[in-house]
Amino acid sequence: MKKVFSSKIVFLAIIACTMCFLTACEEHDGIHYFKSKCVAELNGQTYIDQTPFTISPDVIVTPEFNYSDNAISFMTMLRSGRNGDILYAVTISLFANEPDVLLSREQMIEKIDFESSDGKPSEWDYIRYCADNKISYAEVNGEVIDRGTFKITSYDKGKGRYKGIFALHFSEGMLRGEFEI
Repeated sequence: MKKVFSSKIVFLAIIACTMCFLTACEEHDGIHYFKSKCVAELNGQTYIDQTPFTISPDVIVTPEFNYSDNAISFMTMLRSGRNGDILYAVTISLFANEPDVLLSREQMIEKIDFESSDGKPSEWDYIRYCADNKISYAEVNGEVIDRGTFKITSYDKGKGRYKGIFALHFSEGMLRGEFEI
């Protein structure tokens, strides 16, 4: 009796995993990818971030999006093709004083003047200052951007699904992207 019961559980687990695989992935050129993706454009070149599907516990699925009532963190690793090298690592950290305002309004990001105790602040000093004081900021390849915008265009908090757009001005130009998580 125990063997039949455990066989049924294993069979149901396999079916559940297969269902999750089919609904959480999409296929491109014979390779399965998680559905979460980000597509961006910089100076006429298109970049993409979409993680190949794997059941490895070591996988880091990007783009990554974390939301709480008063904060959003977003990270994407952009490549020239799905399997290429990472060319642009983008991180965005947004803060708000009111619940859900981050989901309902476009957020402006602007680098502020900041003084450190040693005179000239480093990028790390600036990021730490912003995080400590709940000031929104963004980085592209470790460079704090001058200005930008971020907007959630649609969402379902219950299902953890978010779509959005961003535009970040940094030394190489304006990086514009859209994502779906």
